[in-house]
Amino acid sequence: MENDIKQEVLNRVKEENDLHASEKAIRNLEKTQYSIEGGFLCRKKQTRGKHGTEDTQTTVFLSEFLAWITSETITDNGKEITRDFQIKGMTIKDNRLLPALEVQAGKFAGLSWAQEGWGAKVVLFPGTTVKDQVRHCIQIISGDVKTDIFYGHTGWRKINGEQVFLHAGGAIGGTGSIAVKFEKGQEDLYRYTLPPAPPCKPEEDAATRQGLKASLDFLTLGSAAVTFPLWAFVYLAPLTTLIRPQPNFVLYIQGITGTFKSTIAVLANSHFGQFEGVEGLSNFNDTHGTLEKRAFILKDMPMICDDLHPASNRRNAESMEQTAQKLIRSYSNRTARGRLQSDLKEKGHFQPRGLCAITAEELLTVDSTLARLCVVSIEEGDIDRAKLTKLQSEAGFLPYAMTAYIGWIKKNMKEILSDFPARFRELRQAAEAEGKHRKLPEQVAFLAFGLHLATSFFRDCGIIDIEEAGRITALGWINFQKLSERQQQRITADNPIDRFFDILQILLIQHATRLEPLPTCDAAPIGAGDRLGYFDEEHLFLLPVAVWHSVQQFSQKEGSYFPLGKHAFFEMLRSKNIIEPSPKGESTVFLKIGGKSVRVLKIINEDIYRKTVTS
Repeated sequence: MENDIKQEVLNRVKEENDLHASEKAIRNLEKTQYSIEGGFLCRKKQTRGKHGTEDTQTTVFLSEFLAWITSETITDNGKEITRDFQIKGMTIKDNRLLPALEVQAGKFAGLSWAQEGWGAKVVLFPGTTVKDQVRHCIQIISGDVKTDIFYGHTGWRKINGEQVFLHAGGAIGGTGSIAVKFEKGQEDLYRYTLPPAPPCKPEEDAATRQGLKASLDFLTLGSAAVTFPLWAFVYLAPLTTLIRPQPNFVLYIQGITGTFKSTIAVLANSHFGQFEGVEGLSNFNDTHGTLEKRAFILKDMPMICDDLHPASNRRNAESMEQTAQKLIRSYSNRTARGRLQSDLKEKGHFQPRGLCAITAEELLTVDSTLARLCVVSIEEGDIDRAKLTKLQSEAGFLPYAMTAYIGWIKKNMKEILSDFPARFRELRQAAEAEGKHRKLPEQVAFLAFGLHLATSFFRDCGIIDIEEAGRITALGWINFQKLSERQQQRITADNPIDRFFDILQILLIQHATRLEPLPTCDAAPIGAGDRLGYFDEEHLFLLPVAVWHSVQQFSQKEGSYFPLGKHAFFEMLRSKNIIEPSPKGESTVFLKIGGKSVRVLKIINEDIYRKTVTS
């Protein structure tokens, strides 16, 4: 009841303010060539008399509504600066107030926003210059308009010479009023709101201390192979754009339905705001352009992209996987598509500026993508449901821990940044092993550095002692190394070249296809059915179109699809020295069979020859 009365009072005050603003706009009309007559906005037009006759004044009707600009906002997202006008209005005949609109400065002059926002109740009279005159009237009766400056992204930003950390609710650090504003359609990003820094030391503030303890409890939710990478990932995120090199991987949380993969991802993300569920999170039904823009806006924060799942048809599966591939590569390479403005000038690239975590039911199948993933597999029983429920009830305190951590980074930034290069090289070298993909030791090094900073922060706050910090760091290192080794096994097992020739071998064994010996080779044909190529004592010669079609057809029958296009795969064979290129560098060469020249893929790899022909 009390809240209803309070809201009624606020509504009444707002209505009175709007009425006062409309009266002010009408008064301002008196100083212009515009006026209100008979319920219409009009303009007085002077017509010079002919042959010495007196000048005449006529009335030009413009519209049945009046509008005025209440304020102007400038939003800077680090790449673009946009201006918007906040506009209010009224119908003139019945003095009915119209709801406030926000209009992009570039669309203001066209007045299409009036019909879109206020509908049929706003009427413009016909005429080639009417819109321009109404636009002019709106501007001059608005008077001095207040201008507000907003920042259109999160994360670190130097403002007035000081590094501050932006979030949806404002900034940590800095002086004066610093505000953040997101674009239309990005309203769910306002959940990335952190509490203000406490006036006392973090450990002396009750909410912060409770948040620190809740954050530390995340490590004990279940298997260390799950909780430690996520926790290190959370505390690495605010460093994304501060350190060089920047983190070049995506956290890939994989598990079947019911293993709490999305729940645990949301809980980890709750360090950066109030996230009660997956509603509103980015997902693979979003376009790549939408995901790319959000990856740019969420600077020094994690973006959760939820629910990469098996699709019911091939087209949907390919679409989701292509979106995932693009997203992973953009975060790994810190790149984005170039854009052009209407005048063909470059608009700029919206490269990712934070970290990304994907939740999925299945793994992607391209080895170059797998190397860009830090895969955290969750199985039944890995998460303690009772502990999860308890921590979810305390999730509202987690942002207090993050606010304190960001303040600690700000205070120690110079030392952290000078220490990072040498420590990162040391960690990467310690994680290296023969035969391991070069990106995997870097993943270990980044997570280990994030864990090192987090434990240092918790130790400085008095939440853990030096022995506990050492135990957490050592256990984290062991689990990061295990993740890296497991990922190397996946990369080796999911190599598309191995998969291609495994399928070829199966087709030959099943007598679904055949290879024929060259006339110079004293051997029997291998397999049966359609001919896919030839062989001699040393080499295998495959008909490119026939073998590609057969492998694709086999993949489709088993409900999957080959992850690379034909030309990209043949180029991979050439770059890996599997095939012998032509003198011009082409993937195929000419082979003479029965007096005819036939284009073939000449396989020169001995292991593949033994696997396909000799075996």
